[in-house]
Amino acid sequence: MKYNAFISYSHRQDDDLGANLEKTLEKFAKPTFKRRALDIFRDSNDLSAAADLGQKIRTGIDESEYFIFMASPASAQSKWCQREVEYWREHKSMDNFLIALTDGEIFYDESTSDFDWERTTALPKNLSGAFAGEPLYTDFRNVGATETQNLKNRDFEGKIVHIAATLHKKSVGDMVGEAVRQQRRTIRLRNAAISVLSILLLIAIGLSIYATRQKNKALLSTYIANSQAQFSIDPTKSLRLAEYAYNFAEKKDMPTKDASEQLIKVFYSGFGFYVENPNLEFDFQKKEKYSDQNNEYYVWYKEIAERINQSIPIGDYLAKKEDFYFNPSTNQAIYLIAGTAMPFPRLYFLSQDEFSNEAKIDSVDIKLEGFSGYTAYITDLEISSDGKYSILGSANSKSALIENEAYHHYNANKDIFKDRTIFNTSKDYDISNVAFNSDQNYIATLSHGVDNSEKRRYIDSTFYYWKKEAFPYIEIKNTDNEYGNLSVDQLYYFKLDEEMMDLFSWFHYKQTIYDFNHKPIIEFPNAKGADLTLTTSSDGRFSINYQGIFNAENELLIRLDIDMIDNPGIAYCFSTDNNFVKVSYLDGPERIFALDPQFIISRIYNLKVMGAIAQLNSKDKKRFLIDD
Repeated sequence: MKYNAFISYSHRQDDDLGANLEKTLEKFAKPTFKRRALDIFRDSNDLSAAADLGQKIRTGIDESEYFIFMASPASAQSKWCQREVEYWREHKSMDNFLIALTDGEIFYDESTSDFDWERTTALPKNLSGAFAGEPLYTDFRNVGATETQNLKNRDFEGKIVHIAATLHKKSVGDMVGEAVRQQRRTIRLRNAAISVLSILLLIAIGLSIYATRQKNKALLSTYIANSQAQFSIDPTKSLRLAEYAYNFAEKKDMPTKDASEQLIKVFYSGFGFYVENPNLEFDFQKKEKYSDQNNEYYVWYKEIAERINQSIPIGDYLAKKEDFYFNPSTNQAIYLIAGTAMPFPRLYFLSQDEFSNEAKIDSVDIKLEGFSGYTAYITDLEISSDGKYSILGSANSKSALIENEAYHHYNANKDIFKDRTIFNTSKDYDISNVAFNSDQNYIATLSHGVDNSEKRRYIDSTFYYWKKEAFPYIEIKNTDNEYGNLSVDQLYYFKLDEEMMDLFSWFHYKQTIYDFNHKPIIEFPNAKGADLTLTTSSDGRFSINYQGIFNAENELLIRLDIDMIDNPGIAYCFSTDNNFVKVSYLDGPERIFALDPQFIISRIYNLKVMGAIAQLNSKDKKRFLIDD
């Protein structure tokens, strides 16, 4: 083929992005003595002014191995783009049809094996039925300003590497490795030339130092890019790669900003990090046995739960999943149920109305971000023995740890922290079972591969283990102890630095955080109410508003999504050394986010807090070019 790929796009929408996509694909992993790594057909470059437009386009498509469709509402409505798509579909393989989403939305409906055309706005309708399964696409919707769309931009490079890997017929890891190898080859050639000019010793030494720095710079970029590429696949590996990138930059006396920010992004992403096998017993078939099942409230609530179950139809594919928790000290219960006939899993809070003595039933849907459609069907669930948490396993290889009472709060839909952790495994197997261990400190998930070659059977059983309350942030709540407050990890408490004027808002006041050796760790000034405008740290490195915490370039590092209208009592501030951010509520809790990579790494290795987070294995280290 004359061309590796044909780019179809809307000039009105993506003229600049299309040009930058072409340039970066041609430059990425370019061999030293070649003009470009790939030959890309894009009409602005490859058509003369007097060309027969229709025939030249068709010829360009015929001579291209892949088709890159820059998906947007504008291209979906463009008659030229529609014709190009139709021509490719009639004459070429849809296996080589790539999608780069630049605007709008794409939704795929597994139940119809087609796009959900009521919600999909970025694709032309003539792609209906074109794919045997859900096609992958690369999301370019938030790639920044035109002038930053180049290989110096780590986020943009991370997206380019996915498309380049396909065009080069390599894995993402191999593609990144190829870029490093080309860089190394350039360095070797440069060093060979320097050796010929041995008489110019000082020049040779200077060039050698420069080459080494460039090599380390390329390696650092590779480590960060690998962490970015692994983020949505395996957050645990992404965390370890970000940690290694930071330590590498420190060791090589290189700028640590990019590596530090990647470490912050992954650590506070909301994903959990699986741990080494804790050698504990997990009973995936366990049902809670309450000591007094003759308790009239227990019997009453169980009957209500059964009626709720019976009212929900039996769906397709999977049986309904349910669990029941009863608290004999409060005579209240929690009932959790999920099924394919339900749009979302649902929590029921059962109690007795204090005035009417009738049953009080509060219910709330559990709408987990990234858990929708067939692949998110709940395959197993369990409520912890104290009723505080629930774990839900899904067919999309993810599980979620939720805090039950946070879902019961009147403002639950505004609290992103009610979904405590999303557990994402490194294998794309359905989660078949979830369980807490006997002391409730760890969670296990079980998944299987499926062999459909002869008779359907499970293969390759895979267990993942997670620390239950391995929260990356420090969360301090009102507690009945001598300090009146205590962190969830039981490592920290705070004292106000001035006399408290308002007991209701003491979490907002100037305070010092201490460890349990009574050593001051962090100092905070009086907090400021959440606002639309950005509040910048005194050193200019970070800023914060209701959306989250940003770097100096206004790139989001930590998502907060504070709703300051429905939650007017939220305040935040930077620590006096700008290494921490505190987000506090009137009557608690307050959450402290570290912006200091050294503190983050020390917390990663705190076994009491995070557990023994899994390390990269030897195969991973080789794959990601990590040299011990």
